[in-house]
Amino acid sequence: MLQPIPKIIAKGKYLGVKREVEVFLEDGLPIIEIDGEYDETIQNKFNQLLKEAPAIGGTYYPPENSLLAAYSVLESVFFDDGSIPTIEAIGDIGKIPTYDLEGIVY
Repeated sequence: MLQPIPKIIAKGKYLGVKREVEVFLEDGLPIIEIDGEYDETIQNKFNQLLKEAPAIGGTYYPPENSLLAAYSVLESVFFDDGSIPTIEAIGDIGKIPTYDLEGIVY
């Protein structure tokens, strides 16, 4: 069975308008499309945000050009302030390292 191509689909308000965003890797770099279209200005802004992707769970800083970093940016800083995005990861976008300690809740 074929594995789905890893990507992230997020919905939220961007510049005051409800948008659907898709992020996928191309040549090892996250590419962002909004409402099915590529925009170089938005891509450049997204690239800047990826360089300082917020920590996931407050403690894990994902690799700069990974889908986990893209997830963190979409979840925290890409959409308008006050917009709570819905985010769906399709396929294997990476894994946050954890310790398998019994009784510890993350």
